[in-house]
Amino acid sequence: MCLLLASCGNDSQKKPPTPAPTVTEPAPVVETPADIVPQGNTQFSETITIANITLNVKIQGSMTPNSVLDIGLVQTTGRPVRVIRVWVGDKTGVGSMKTKAHSHGSSSHVHAQSPAILPPNCALWIEIQTADGQQEAGRIELN
Repeated sequence: MCLLLASCGNDSQKKPPTPAPTVTEPAPVVETPADIVPQGNTQFSETITIANITLNVKIQGSMTPNSVLDIGLVQTTGRPVRVIRVWVGDKTGVGSMKTKAHSHGSSSHVHAQSPAILPPNCALWIEIQTADGQQEAGRIELN
């Protein structure tokens, strides 16, 4: 039979002292991405009817190259809307970034990015797709 004995003692004298906490530089400040910050303090409101649906549109920002518009939409009349898309540019949307609105019932919100080169007849375009599949676009001129 083998018997193993271990001695118990105070290990606190054998441990190295706890090092002081390391102080690190604060994280660099990162600016909010341009795609969610409207540029310019211009505010604009208009009522527009598209596909027999009336929207009150509130826009903050200015339509300049590479700018962002903050857009609030409230449906006041008409049948249910399935999707609202917006873009800045011409009717075709070529060279523009189309963005789908985030909706809560009759209220929607979206940020629209202007292209680097604004085409002739540039406007804010709002496209509505209704629950029955009908699609129609309307424009709001901001200049």
